[in-house]
Amino acid sequence: MHRQLFILLIFAVLSVQSAHSKPIVKVAGYQFAPYLNQSSDGLYTGLSVDVVKALNGIQSEVQFEFVATSIGNRYKAYKMDRYDMILFESPIWGWQDIEHEFVPLHINDGELFIALKDKAIEQQYFDNFNGKVLSLVKGYHYAFAQWQVDPKALNNDYNIQFVRSNEASIVSILRGRANIAPVTWSYLQFYLAQYPEVKSQLLISKKWDQKYDHGVLLNPKAPISKQQLTKWISLLQEQNILPRLAANYGL
Repeated sequence: MHRQLFILLIFAVLSVQSAHSKPIVKVAGYQFAPYLNQSSDGLYTGLSVDVVKALNGIQSEVQFEFVATSIGNRYKAYKMDRYDMILFESPIWGWQDIEHEFVPLHINDGELFIALKDKAIEQQYFDNFNGKVLSLVKGYHYAFAQWQVDPKALNNDYNIQFVRSNEASIVSILRGRANIAPVTWSYLQFYLAQYPEVKSQLLISKKWDQKYDHGVLLNPKAPISKQQLTKWISLLQEQNILPRLAANYGL
């Protein structure tokens, strides 16, 4: 009996050592609902966390670990090698001059404009922003602003109220603090599902500020290659794991 317990203990130790011997691939994410949410107790949830778990389930060569970053600091952290890859990004969002590999996820999203129906009766309301207060998430890239994120530069061209999230943008419209807000389509659907009574108060633009096909930005110095990551992402697609996870968030 003692010998059997000893053997089991040895196997357990070897298993732990084997797990720790795997290369660690750090996967970054920042507050961007529904892709990543942080609760009041600091717990991270969302599609990014789900995809990290799925990547660990589809292969045994490396261990993917989620690490938090921020919208504004993600470029600096990337250059300092604090993470190896970041999910749900687009190369046009400030990465043009930063060395990276891109692996498509084939998950589509974008931004639409919203306004209060009390002030905006027709779609033409979104044609120009003159005399209107815009609610923008600080650090987000918007097509109408030519991807500019510098607050001073943006304030030179627009009357802007900066907020910290898509939710705050919607609330700023509902409370009359701003006239127009570009809001991520996926989050807008999530918000309206929670608060269906709000839909009748909003005018939602038919035109898009931008549409994007999300992907993964991979550091060429990462412990894995673009070919490996592409293979694993493809497996998640082929086994309907990634589409199912995305569908859980209305994507």
